[in-house]
Amino acid sequence: MVKSEKPRQILRTIVVDDEKPSREVLCNYIREYCLDLKVIAVASSVKSAYKTINKYSPDVVFLDIEMADGKGFDLLNMFSQIDFKIIFVTAYSEYAVKAFRFNAIDYLLKPVRIDELKEAVEKVKLATVSSPGIENLALLISNFRNGSSTVPTVVIPHLKGFEVLKIAEIIMCQADGYCTNFYLTGNRKVISSKNLKYFDEMLEDQNIIRVHHSYIVNLNHISGYTRQGEINLTEGLKASLGDSYKNDFMKRFGKK
Repeated sequence: MVKSEKPRQILRTIVVDDEKPSREVLCNYIREYCLDLKVIAVASSVKSAYKTINKYSPDVVFLDIEMADGKGFDLLNMFSQIDFKIIFVTAYSEYAVKAFRFNAIDYLLKPVRIDELKEAVEKVKLATVSSPGIENLALLISNFRNGSSTVPTVVIPHLKGFEVLKIAEIIMCQADGYCTNFYLTGNRKVISSKNLKYFDEMLEDQNIIRVHHSYIVNLNHISGYTRQGEINLTEGLKASLGDSYKNDFMKRFGKK
């Protein structure tokens, strides 16, 4: 007897964007390349989006950041509970995109690329209750309201889910194959499923710098360095100083 295939779960989707061409392009891409999604409605403003989401109770919302009558974050603040997954669509500059990565929020950069759309949808489909959710949205909203790319916390994904760390408690990060070891105050250690390059790019504006192909360190936790190319850090930790990173390290550490 041949087993019947498990029915595909179709995620009911709403697209929110005040620009009609952008809205239509995204809807067409979803219909053609994202067979697990079904666009059930669209909205062109914060006000109409609130009504539409309440009416249709979608599984997924593609949400534009800047609209004529407000921001996507204004829309989210109107809900006492967010029980739908969100993929932000933004034309923001690179500094703001980092804010999304800090908080592990799915986003698409305009103009939307098909490969990035498919990747974001796959992440949404695989998301579980342990995935970053409303807590990270709160961090992200706060960051944008403050008008700064500097945030006090960062979300660290790992094999069991994620952990929110205060940047101030990060002493150093060490490459471990395709993973990254985070060494923290209080003799704590977190192993992330992301590689060191991912966090090097994310944390470069947070007083955390690359000092070796295997290390990035928090300048606020440096207690000294030796001529042998070894950086001494708080709580007895040490990191190697690579020759190609020495000049930048001396400039940055000298400013500290």
